[in-house]
Amino acid sequence: MERTLLVGPGGAGKTEKLWQYYSDLAGKDCTDSILVLLWNARDVRDWRERVDFPWAGPIHVYTYFGWVQREIRRCWPRLEPWGKMWLEPEFLTVETSQFAMLRHIQARQGDFAGLVTSPERLAIQLGSCLVLASLNGIPFSDIGNRLAAAMPAKDSKIFASAQEILDSYIAEAEKTGTLDYGLAVSLYRSLLEEPWYRRELRQFKHLLADDVDEQSPAAHDLIAVFLEHVDRAVLTFSTDGGHAGFFGADAPGGWQRFGDVGKIVPVRPRRGLGAGRAVYTSILRGIAPVLPRRRPKIELIHEDLRSELLERTGERVIRLLGEGVPAAEIAVIAPLADKVLEHTLALHLKEAGVPLNVLTKNRRLIDEPYVRAMMTLALLAHPQWQLDWGVPDLAQSLQLLLKLDPVRAWLLSRQVRGCELAPLELWQRERVGFRAAQGYDLLRQWLDDYRQGPEAPIDIFLQRVFGELLSRLPPARDDLVVCRQLLASARKFRNTTRRLDLGADAGAAFIRMLSAGTVAAESLLEPANRERAVILTTPYAYISGHLSSAVQVWMDCTGRRWFQQDVRELLNPHVLSARWPRGEIWSDEYNQSVSLQNGARVARALLRRCGKHLIVAAANVDSQGFEQDGQLLAALYGALVGEEEKDALSAGTR
Repeated sequence: MERTLLVGPGGAGKTEKLWQYYSDLAGKDCTDSILVLLWNARDVRDWRERVDFPWAGPIHVYTYFGWVQREIRRCWPRLEPWGKMWLEPEFLTVETSQFAMLRHIQARQGDFAGLVTSPERLAIQLGSCLVLASLNGIPFSDIGNRLAAAMPAKDSKIFASAQEILDSYIAEAEKTGTLDYGLAVSLYRSLLEEPWYRRELRQFKHLLADDVDEQSPAAHDLIAVFLEHVDRAVLTFSTDGGHAGFFGADAPGGWQRFGDVGKIVPVRPRRGLGAGRAVYTSILRGIAPVLPRRRPKIELIHEDLRSELLERTGERVIRLLGEGVPAAEIAVIAPLADKVLEHTLALHLKEAGVPLNVLTKNRRLIDEPYVRAMMTLALLAHPQWQLDWGVPDLAQSLQLLLKLDPVRAWLLSRQVRGCELAPLELWQRERVGFRAAQGYDLLRQWLDDYRQGPEAPIDIFLQRVFGELLSRLPPARDDLVVCRQLLASARKFRNTTRRLDLGADAGAAFIRMLSAGTVAAESLLEPANRERAVILTTPYAYISGHLSSAVQVWMDCTGRRWFQQDVRELLNPHVLSARWPRGEIWSDEYNQSVSLQNGARVARALLRRCGKHLIVAAANVDSQGFEQDGQLLAALYGALVGEEEKDALSAGTR
């Protein structure tokens, strides 16, 4: 049995070598005997798109959770007692599980009055607690006690209430045969212990696992089972990994477990700079080593206000394009890729005819104009829900639906009384114009006709809105993608309500969930001509996407968001780790140390993916008017810039 470990820094080409192994194996054996485990859904999509063999069987390429879902569905009739009670499993989407959790929180909301956060955020945190516990093999019943013991400074009653909510949520899920991420992983881990199931896994002769250091202990258990019997296994490890710890990954545990199972093959980077270690040391220790031999060309953009900084950055990106730098080789990386940054960059690039490729993990559907229009129409069509809508949302929706300018859209939005679109008088028609008035009349008639019939299920209603109103605009490709995502989410939500009681009216419940911002937009959305697009991304999305660029622009380097805080009010991924020692106390010093390590690790990994030019963008005051401390900026200066260069940079920043 052959075992190979590909080890090297990020961007060195480990994934490409893994693909070469896959191509060779597929040429000698059928693809249905090869299991490929990858880090995230984007990796799976890219891998599957590359498959183009003269012959091939089924393609088994999954993330860990994708594999878990597949196997639970396949083995469902044999899973007791679940398979005896229900014909098939019902997997909850992230947003549906959060909404279900929220109902249990609202019943005990007074217990969390001392926490400065919303019930929606608490639902997200408690759901994450379940996921982390299942990935690390921690009993669900021990979550509250474990957190309370590690954080005695907090009121233990809060964790006791959290545990009771988790218990009631789990009991409801088991009763209804519904599985969220955490419950599915827990069920699969018990399935993996069954001898009959392990025998079935022997159909696979080869295992290829990428980014093992970014995988969880549960995924490591699966890898270990395959290593017992496969003929060939290739695992990749990154020497600067460990970025997915917040999501349950265990980088040290993965190396300790598999570091000596086979031949180690070093993979050295073809591009990138040798400055990552210097910055890493500068951040953690506050001291700079000898300036590295291979340093990036470093450039500073420094302004007092963030608004001025965004304009300067947009102008600099345009100049880079004018200098001949390919658009796809420019990455603007921000710890928070907010709408203001996205809009400013998009405006500058639009003038140059270059698209913007936004790669972020936390885009919300509610922020998409087409989705807001569909939601607003749902509220107007269902006054019985007694849900409020905002005049700005209505004006934006009318502007989109009727192709109006903002002024005419605002004037028409003032005609709505309650949920009724009032008829227009003659002077109003003259003011907004014939075409706008005609479109308003058609929309008013459409809503009246709908209200006279029976209420449609929310997914059917949204399909009608899209098919009868929005599809005539016509939508752009990106709009079609988010509309498809909204329709799929609504359909899954309605299917879930057949088992879970999510309220008297499923349609109103879905709109409340949508307006709370818990429904995520498609994270795989990219422009059709992405090879011609400038990238806007977060550090985690950039690193997990295995990207590298000739030019990187680091935004907001005086901000604290570069130093990620892992701990939330009810969530601590370090305490909910299998490696956390019993009796250890989580302190402010520990928290600060972890935050520095997170920032140092990210800076090192990004620099190793930077070809030759680093642009550092910093403002003295952020968008909320708070002064910034400049910790990352100071570390970069200390590690990469000599005294003479500092003077030159300071002179050229304005």
